[in-house]
Amino acid sequence: MHVYFSGIGGAGIGPLALIAKKAGYEVSGSDKKDSGYIANLRSKGIDSIHIGQDAETIAKVHEQHPIDWFVYSSALPRENPNHPELKFVAEHNIRSTKRDEFLQYLLTSSGQKLIAIAGTHGKTTTTAMVIWLFHELGLTLSYSVGGKLSFGGIGEFDQDAKYFVYEADEYDRNFLSFRPHMSLVSGIDYDHPDIYPTR
Repeated sequence: MHVYFSGIGGAGIGPLALIAKKAGYEVSGSDKKDSGYIANLRSKGIDSIHIGQDAETIAKVHEQHPIDWFVYSSALPRENPNHPELKFVAEHNIRSTKRDEFLQYLLTSSGQKLIAIAGTHGKTTTTAMVIWLFHELGLTLSYSVGGKLSFGGIGEFDQDAKYFVYEADEYDRNFLSFRPHMSLVSGIDYDHPDIYPTR
């Protein structure tokens, strides 16, 4: 399956693209600008990353290797509902979802149990602590975290892992895509008034 990640250089999409690559999917993607994050993904074997997001580029990618699934960040349709990549996939009937729906598919197909780390503040730190505990206990796991770790990468996928530790995001109601085995909520505070207008 060929999965195309729009916004591949972002803290939410980048780790998921890396995980998809490690899970055996063909991965390509695009971003508005080049970055160290993208250089890291390229160094991990994701070569088909395109800078600039236009219909011509995604059309060329699709022509060479048909895209089966287009994954995007929640911000994309909010910032630009007429985004050329969104229009292209709609016109070509390519499956198109937010990142969390693809992650849930990956979890379901691999049989891994989701440990979702959520909360208004401290998600990255708490997620890193849980990942570190698994490493210290010698337990195999898959994970995705939105920050750099001193003891591992931004995302790992091990087919033999029983658990997937994920820094779960509440923006745009992303958590509704998940069916976690266990949830850890570090704290709750009013946030994202553009999505949740009332307390």
